[in-house]
Amino acid sequence: MAGAGIYRKTEKGRTEIATRVNRLGMRERTMLIMVDDKSTRRELLSKNSHPTSEGILNNLLADGYIEIDPGTAPAGPVEAAVGAEPAPATAVPGQPPVEVSLTSASRFACRALLTYLGPGADDLTALIEKCKGQEELTDRLEKCRMAIQSLAGKKKADEFWAGVSARLPLG
Repeated sequence: MAGAGIYRKTEKGRTEIATRVNRLGMRERTMLIMVDDKSTRRELLSKNSHPTSEGILNNLLADGYIEIDPGTAPAGPVEAAVGAEPAPATAVPGQPPVEVSLTSASRFACRALLTYLGPGADDLTALIEKCKGQEELTDRLEKCRMAIQSLAGKKKADEFWAGVSARLPLG
């Protein structure tokens, strides 16, 4: 369903374009600029063929820089039935929807680890990227949560866990 809706910038996205307050990377900023309130996911990805474009678009959506215009989403779950893209989780009021998948949880965890722990998180992110299944990933994420708590504090560890929990599939 996410591929058929029109993508648009949120207030956070427009602020980032104007001020660079969150210092997005070059590729992230480029993708954010490409979101024009007229293009679907497929159209945006066809305009930017870099191998990381899909992940960047997912991250911009998950981080609240962009959203899918609810008035442009198709009525039926056509793409979900075909398996084109994972469906976003039900949105929490006031927050953008997040993709529920092991890939989304892994990406979020790696970004969060680098944010909270800096370059010292490289070994942890490498371990997360090597996980083969949900059980292994969940076990490693719990260990990362403990590492964040001991190095960055309980609040950061709780933020990390809330973010990965929202993205992990049930079961």
